[in-house]
Amino acid sequence: MCPKFKGDSEDWLDDEGDSVSAKARAAARKSSHARATPLAPEKANAVVAEVYPNQCRVKLLADDRELLCAFRRAGVLQKGEIRERSPVAVGDLVFVKELGTRHAEMDQGLVEGVCARSNRLYRPAPGREGTQIHHVIAANMDLVVIVASERDPDFSPGLVDRFLVAAQAARIDTLICATKCDLWSVDSPQRLAPPWKLYLELGFEIAEVSAKRGDGVAALRERLKGKKALFCGHSGVGKTSLLRALLGTELGRVGEVSQATGKGRHTTTATVLVGGPDGSQWMDSPGIREFGLADIDAEKLAEFFPELGRAGCAKTGCHHEGEEGCAAAATPRYSSFRRILQSLRSGEN
Repeated sequence: MCPKFKGDSEDWLDDEGDSVSAKARAAARKSSHARATPLAPEKANAVVAEVYPNQCRVKLLADDRELLCAFRRAGVLQKGEIRERSPVAVGDLVFVKELGTRHAEMDQGLVEGVCARSNRLYRPAPGREGTQIHHVIAANMDLVVIVASERDPDFSPGLVDRFLVAAQAARIDTLICATKCDLWSVDSPQRLAPPWKLYLELGFEIAEVSAKRGDGVAALRERLKGKKALFCGHSGVGKTSLLRALLGTELGRVGEVSQATGKGRHTTTATVLVGGPDGSQWMDSPGIREFGLADIDAEKLAEFFPELGRAGCAKTGCHHEGEEGCAAAATPRYSSFRRILQSLRSGEN
């Protein structure tokens, strides 16, 4: 269940019976009518680790202590036509005030300001078709790790390509993680299975791993050390198992917070900051079946498929839609490009 709006359209308040204490709710309501101005990143004293309806869990930058925080609405809601389904996202740098109270074994606080983002990965909010509401999966990343498998489940090029388009549009580096390599054919003449070889030839970075056997885990851990990285991918590709192997432990979800938030938890949008070695900030996002693209101009989609421009079409400015002399149809990802293009033009994104 999404958080409820009460009062005017800019008022994000707590539900009746919410787990946030009365003191936190009262503090959140004490705000001016001014719109929020993003803070400079150096003003931050915490990073958002998990988001719930009307509150979030943050990690203090000074000592890694965790707070369960409500929002001061004038500090987090910003003016504009595009709205986000939550006032903060995992990875956001924030300024919080400790309230000196505890709930479910966790100290409470108040988010009083959100810092300007370096980037964000987002999609149209599921279930909000026809609206200008975005679901921000995570913010402030160095890298998007797209986890995919060749088998169990079968490779899904459409989803990988959509993540690649969204990340490129946001100017975020990508790494395609070919997981479950223990399932690859042992008599294959090539080390990389066909789908991964294709992306490697296109210039994308590939890491092949097996969480089950440990293949490639140490190398991937070293590659991600010190990085702010978001792990995303199709349901069932082994992302959680991979993160467990990288961390050498169970993922650091906080059970007490889950119990505290009770009803209304964002079960489909529960990206979580799970930590990592040497100051790494790794973010685990839930497996998904589809990924809509927001703010992508259909007429500029080909810019995110650079191989189309190198195909040698006979006509300058070819739109790669079956025109005479179009050579793009022979490129391996052409069908994926056309499907995405059609979805953007139809609005069924």
